[in-house]
Order: sequence, then structure tokens, then C-alpha cells
Amino acid sequence: MILSQRIATELLPFIARNVKSKSNVIIACSGGADSTALSIIMSKIVHEYPLNIKLIYINHNIRDEEIINKEKTYVSNLASFLNFDYSFSDIKQNEFNTIHKGSIENTLRVLRYEKLTINAQKFSSNVILTGHTATDNAETILFNIVRGTGLKGIEGINKKLIKKTDSKNMQILRPLLDIQRITTENICSENNIVPMTDISNKDLKFTRNRIRNKIIPELNKINPKTIDALNKLGNIAKINNKSNKQHIDYFYHKLISEKGLNKKINDVIVFRILPDSIRSELIRRIMGNTSVKNQFSMEHIQKIDKLLGSEGNKHYDLPDGYKFIKEYNIARFEKKINIKI
Repeated sequence: MILSQRIATELLPFIARNVKSKSNVIIACSGGADSTALSIIMSKIVHEYPLNIKLIYINHNIRDEEIINKEKTYVSNLASFLNFDYSFSDIKQNEFNTIHKGSIENTLRVLRYEKLTINAQKFSSNVILTGHTATDNAETILFNIVRGTGLKGIEGINKKLIKKTDSKNMQILRPLLDIQRITTENICSENNIVPMTDISNKDLKFTRNRIRNKIIPELNKINPKTIDALNKLGNIAKINNKSNKQHIDYFYHKLISEKGLNKKINDVIVFRILPDSIRSELIRRIMGNTSVKNQFSMEHIQKIDKLLGSEGNKHYDLPDGYKFIKEYNIARFEKKINIKI
């Protein structure tokens, strides 16, 4: 158990800084190697730093019922073995249909965190732990680059995220974000636990799976430390973005106004003379506060920036019923409302 104990010792300060002793905490556990390893590590941490932990399995309803039941049983047995509580939630088809607009992966991610938040609230908890690793982070950074992201997307996954809810702020923590998947697999092996294998992770219709199973192995032939390189790039982006944030906050407050779903750039002439990076991030922030943010790419940003820099009145249709309109020295981002009679 040398590896497991070493990782637990390394992660204890992060847990202690962010979670009060004896708090209720939930772990999102699919039964895969990453979330299983996180559960094992937390079972060792609680001996030094008391916490009440519940494992939550989220059923996405995209696999056979037999496989889902095996995963539920696995996570339930793991919780019993580690002396944790256990529960599960099912994502229903009507819930998926109600919000599905972009990719299947994104819709399921949104619903997964909604279910985790509900379970946390039922458990009187404001802390959700997930098993994301440095490998997941590298895949996310590469995924965002391929989609045409800006510097914000190159940051990748945040180790700590505050999610606002109606009743309280929810902390989402990713303690394993600095270790790679091979380490989580070794932790499971060291503890004689065989994690579940999600066969959908091999399905190449999902972009992330193509990146994981095809692209990164090819990149590893060029640089065996591709995962490290991508994570380093993400950390550089975080540092750069933190430095830029103060400038972006200032100009957003000075130049942008909001009214309901609509946003307005009040002085296009001043906006034009800002540095490229500031303009891009201002446009990203404008659309980041709308329902279209997950369908919004660098291509949209570049198109809007080009229109803002051109003469005359312009308009541009955006996803989800949004429209960009430039008239004289003002530019608007408006949401078209469909009124049913």
C-alpha cells in the first residue's frame, strides 16, 4: 500500500485547506479506475482527517441495463468495503431531451453535475469530489484546442470550482488532477481491486474518445511526455489569464452593459483599439454569460471581432437564437424570443 499511502499523504493538505473536518462529502464514482482510486485514497485520508463520505453513482442511461446494474453493484460494494455511504441517481430521457442542444457529451455532463448537486444537498454537503486526472486534463486541453478555443479553454480543468446553487455554493474539487491515469490504475491494483471498464470509452463517435484512443497515442510517438506537456501548457495559460483578468474586468465594466438576455458594447471605437487578446476575451465573456456559451467557438469570436473592426452596419446569426448587430458605434448581442400564441 506504499503508493496509495504516499498519494494520500500528498493530497491531505489540499483536502484540509478546502474541506472542514467532519464535513459531509460526496464522491462521484462511476466504478472506473480514477473514481475508484480517489475513493481508496479518501478512505486513507479519513483516518487522519475525519470526514463523512458518500459515493454517488450517476446512471447516464446510455448503456445496457445489465452493465448499469453491474456498475451500481460494484460502487455499492466498494462503498461498503471502504465504510462509506452509497446512493445513485438516474438521468431520465425526458431530462436529457429538455436541455439537449449541443453535443451528447456536454448535455450529459450538465445533467451529471445537476444530479451530484442534488445528492450533495440531500447529504447536507457542499463538497463534491471527482476523479479527474492529469490525463483527463490533457485530453480536455487538446479537445478545446481542436474546437478553436482561446486562452481560457487552454487552461483545461480547474482543480477547484465553485458552483452557485439556489441554497448554497457547491465546491467541486478534483484532488487527483496532478496525477496521471496510470497511477490511478496502479492504486487499484495495489489494493487488489479490479475497477469497472466502461466500454463506451472505446466508442469513437465521441470526440473525447477519439482523442484518448487515437490522437494522444500518436502524439506520444512524437513526445512520450505529451500528457505532461499539455498540462504544462494549461498551467502557463492559467498564469497568463490571471494576469489579464484585471484588464478584462476593467474594460467589461466600462464598455459592456447587460439587460436580461441581451448585452451591448457601448463604444465600438474604443473597443477596436484594445489589444487582440483583450477583445477576444471580452467577446468570450459576453457570450459566456448566455445559454450559447458551450456552442460558442473561436470561429465565432474571430468573426465578431472582424465585424466590429469593419465599417458600416453589420449583423451575424449565432447559435441558439442569438444575433450580433453592429450599428454605428454600438454593438448588440440579442436573444430572439419565440412567443407562442
